[in-house]
Amino acid sequence: MSGVIFFRGQEYEIESNNKLISLHIPEYNILIVNSVLAEGVSLWSNVNIYGAFIGDNIKIGSFVEIRSGVRIGKDTKIEPFVFIPEGVIIEECVFIGPNVIFTNDLYPRACDERGEQINEYEIIKTIVKKGASIGAGSVIKCGVTIGESSIIGAGSIVVNDIPSRAVVYGSKAEIRKFLK
Repeated sequence: MSGVIFFRGQEYEIESNNKLISLHIPEYNILIVNSVLAEGVSLWSNVNIYGAFIGDNIKIGSFVEIRSGVRIGKDTKIEPFVFIPEGVIIEECVFIGPNVIFTNDLYPRACDERGEQINEYEIIKTIVKKGASIGAGSVIKCGVTIGESSIIGAGSIVVNDIPSRAVVYGSKAEIRKFLK
């Protein structure tokens, strides 16, 4: 069964039905490896997706990297310059602003005490619930859950769980109010 995705607004047919695909489109600098792209996915340019599940009608801007095991729910918008590493689950109808960075390791290091490069680390799961919005330039510490329909203000650093319908912002994001 074939499906339709969009590269820079142009329609392309791909093999769909939750099958793993690998694509390299050099003219747009798009690399997709062992990933599922559902129906109506829209990619701009300079996008790397490795081993992820991308749901229906996802819009992904330029210069986005999505790593292995990431799941993104339908109708989500991901703006340019976003990094989503292993261990992140994004539910449906989520907005992720430009330059948002997710982390997945609480104690990142390049080398161990013997000076040898570390290649394995503990991936800490992060969940972004349905309808949440994350403002531009925010950093999301691994291990948090961002609640349904919450709003993270631009430039926020999220280090704790965010309850549903909360509006938070700040250098250590604090609850400012709740949406009705």
